Amino acid sequence: MKFLVDRMLGSLSSWLRILGYDTISANSFVGMSNAAEDTFMLELSGLEGRALLTRDAQLNKRANEKYGIPTLLVDDGDVLHQLNQVREQYSLVFPEQPEAVRCSICNGVLHIAVISEVLRSRELAKLRAKGVDIEKFIQKHADYYRCDRCGKIFWKGQHWRNILETTRHHLHSGDLARR
Repeated sequence: MKFLVDRMLGSLSSWLRILGYDTISANSFVGMSNAAEDTFMLELSGLEGRALLTRDAQLNKRANEKYGIPTLLVDDGDVLHQLNQVREQYSLVFPEQPEAVRCSICNGVLHIAVISEVLRSRELAKLRAKGVDIEKFIQKHADYYRCDRCGKIFWKGQHWRNILETTRHHLHSGDLARR
């Protein structure tokens, strides 16, 4: 399943990517008026077979009536509830322990990074500037990933453990719909 997500759903697009779904965010579109952006999203959804996720009732209506595009009018601001809406609408099964597959920033595909790439990365340069012992840091984390589109380096640190905790406790509970 592939998605296109409007500007009002930036956190939802990041979470869908983390869960492994090919998700384009309208936040990546630049230099368009709102009307032009809406038309572009409708055309792109149709062309690439992407379900459109939106908080915009008019865009949702236009997608359904004029373009026949599968859409979901997302009606809640809480990202966990939004994920539940998407899961229910499209009968998705979210992995309890997602793999690092997609870049949460740009939707690029993640590949195993070699240590020389990691050492040259902006991310490690920032850690060096903060006084982090890079040798210990490298030894602490087993796997590193590089986005094929934006080049960002990822590793499974505390942020990843928090993601796993959220998926285990919130995205697999039967009472999520009542949250």
